[in-house]
Amino acid sequence: MIVGGGTGGHLYPGLAVAAEFVKLASGNQAEFIGTKKGIEARVLPGTGYRLKYITIGGYLGKSHWQKMLFPFSFFLATLQSLFYMIIIRPDAVLGTGGYVSAPPVLAAWMLRIPVSLLALDVMPSKAVRFLSRFAGEIYGGFSECSQYLDKKAKVSFTGNPIRREMGKISREQGLKEFGLEPGKKTILVFGGSQGAHSINLAVLDSFIHLDQTGHLKDIQIIFQTGQKDLGLVTEKCQNSKASVKVLVYIDKMPSAMAASDLVISRSGAGVSETLACGLPSILIPFPYAASNHQEYNARSLEKAGAAETVLDRELTGQILSQKITEILFDGKKYKAMSEAAKDLARPEAAREIAEKISKLS
Repeated sequence: MIVGGGTGGHLYPGLAVAAEFVKLASGNQAEFIGTKKGIEARVLPGTGYRLKYITIGGYLGKSHWQKMLFPFSFFLATLQSLFYMIIIRPDAVLGTGGYVSAPPVLAAWMLRIPVSLLALDVMPSKAVRFLSRFAGEIYGGFSECSQYLDKKAKVSFTGNPIRREMGKISREQGLKEFGLEPGKKTILVFGGSQGAHSINLAVLDSFIHLDQTGHLKDIQIIFQTGQKDLGLVTEKCQNSKASVKVLVYIDKMPSAMAASDLVISRSGAGVSETLACGLPSILIPFPYAASNHQEYNARSLEKAGAAETVLDRELTGQILSQKITEILFDGKKYKAMSEAAKDLARPEAAREIAEKISKLS
């Protein structure tokens, strides 16, 4: 049973582990617990995995009244999780982090079902830090994460689980998927499943500066905007010298990565997929992320030479265009960043984690 969700950052690592776990033995099965409001409600029905729903809202960043109601929704979600665990009786439970994973993990612990956790970020989420006392094993996405967890916690540095097709699709296939030209530099822009307004505006503004340097005509962009900015970005890109593929959401991210030379994104756990594809990145940490974990991730990649970090409050089109030019049009720097990304990648993490879970059960 894989528990958690809400965002792609918590869902897709779980899906990657599920796929590898099912492959390990013919009788292996994986099921999920999530919420009707999370991305899992849209994505999982098409995967063949069964999804059970619990009712729980978040706590961080919520209104005073929502925070007051949180203990009641948490109690209800724990009761729902206990019911599912008793009926299904899974052999093991994997928590992917976030508040959605807490009630099912507690329910599993109460029933003495083996529990493990994904610590997807350098700075583990508050949920993972709290739940670590109930977990038999914790799988770390970054080598530094263990220093922020209890010394008694059993932490294995596995890397973050990623979709198996990441890094396995050819550039030619990726370009064809999105109708792009092979002779141009391709930038992939995405600010998470909902998009990121500040990144969208900065990218649009960067076109002016890139045009002044003469580089805009040599660039094409796969631009995931999110629903709110779709109209704005589409309108602004209509007369651009850059070839821009505007999408509200990218369903075929492995193909998008394959087509790309550079990624501009937030710095959640999804950076592991960028690393697996050997792509340099410009990371703009989400400024309101719990425990500022996205900046920790970005700084870790920057220190290793695989990424450049720009804080959201400092983000402008001019700075972004400067970073793009420095990376894409400096062959030596580009190669060094690409090699650093490959060195950090742990493409077999999902299989390693699946094997460890099978031994727990």
